[in-house]
Amino acid sequence: MSAEQHQIAELIATGNDGRMYATEPEKLRRLVHYELAREPRLSQPELRMAGVGLIALGDYADAQRILADAVDRAETPHQRVAAIVNLADAHRYPGALATAEPLYERAIEIAQAECPNSLHFALQHFGKHLIDARRPHLAVEVLTEVLIMRQKIGDPALIASTQEALSAARAAVGQRTI
Repeated sequence: MSAEQHQIAELIATGNDGRMYATEPEKLRRLVHYELAREPRLSQPELRMAGVGLIALGDYADAQRILADAVDRAETPHQRVAAIVNLADAHRYPGALATAEPLYERAIEIAQAECPNSLHFALQHFGKHLIDARRPHLAVEVLTEVLIMRQKIGDPALIASTQEALSAARAAVGQRTI
């Protein structure tokens, strides 16, 4: 991860609603625009991170454009899955759920076929989409599967993230939360 990618990531947090937001919006905006000024020379991961920064800033149209470019520039299945998931998020956040869903499904298919180590990431975001799409029962199923996967991985931050999403899904169905 480049220094700029790391700085962008440090300026993004996840709220109680499971969505990314900028902790220091003006600083993040400057950094993202600095990065995008070098757009033709950016690597695919750098371009994708700039797109994620735009999502956190609420600049969804620009995020969609940048992340579509990141999908096109993907050199590996993992890069493609990550960029497609982020592109789906850039549509989901402003409410374009019908556009987001097939993107999540595409990312899941690629992960299943070509890079299973990315499957938990794609399913996690799809589960959050299902909550937004008012299909919390299915979200609970998907996120329960993700929790099992992430427990096998053993990363406490990933596990906590999934537990939070699963709690939100269960609350949407009126079940006891974790």
